[in-house]
Amino acid sequence: MQQKTSDITNGRPASPYLTVEEAAEYLRTTPQGVYSLVKRGRIKPMPGRPGRLLFTRQALDGYLIGRFRR
Repeated sequence: MQQKTSDITNGRPASPYLTVEEAAEYLRTTPQGVYSLVKRGRIKPMPGRPGRLLFTRQALDGYLIGRFRR
């Protein structure tokens, strides 16, 4: 049985969490832009990983939806 490309990334199963770089690509901004959004409280990273920010697509979608409702 062959798995879908979206289920595997570089030979590993796709993670439900996005790194800063992946979040920046998802939001079409830069990693520095993501750090700025976190600092201003616009998006919240997942708790429990000091020194490494991880995000869910749901959190990023919530930011995007709120941004375009104004």
